[in-house]
Amino acid sequence: MKLTRLALAAIALSLATPALLIAQNWPPPNHDRGGWDTPPQEFQDVQRQGFHDGLDAAHNDFDRHIPPNVERREEFRHPRVPPPDRDAYREGFRRGYDSAFSHFRGGMGGPPMPMAQNGPPPEHERGGWDAPPPEFRDVQRQGFHDGLEAGRSDFDRHTPPSAERRREFRHPPVPGPDRDAYREGFRRGYDSAFSHFREGPDRH
Repeated sequence: MKLTRLALAAIALSLATPALLIAQNWPPPNHDRGGWDTPPQEFQDVQRQGFHDGLDAAHNDFDRHIPPNVERREEFRHPRVPPPDRDAYREGFRRGYDSAFSHFRGGMGGPPMPMAQNGPPPEHERGGWDAPPPEFRDVQRQGFHDGLEAGRSDFDRHTPPSAERRREFRHPPVPGPDRDAYREGFRRGYDSAFSHFREGPDRH
């Protein structure tokens, strides 16, 4: 009986060791020293912020045995940075997230786990209420997503809907020739958000 208990304890310890080693060594000791967890040299401040947040998010998902899917992370879908910086932040976040998962999987002796493209796509990529029209171009899509965020913010603050009152609509964060296209997308996203939130209790 004693041998059986010792054997079970040894097996449990061997299974827990990889996760314990990762947890004990986090943040990694070579952080920002040119190792796997160092953002690319060409990254600017917002991209570096996203990269480090992506590392932390991947570490969290890996520890909880959640399949990697960067688009599922709240930080990626709703970056807490000014609207003009969101694409740069998302780029950095994705790079950090993918880098961390590849490192963790490699460190356990297994092949790299497939990245986000094999996970379930977020609602806005499945044609849901928050999906931009398929004919929209990049600037219109940017405006649409910014309009969604603005509509969500105004709804949560119980502000009467008015896309024209929003600073992003009046002063689009895009070059002059693209402003009309951005405003078109912003208005569509803003109106779509308000319509959705009014119809159902599940706003988030």
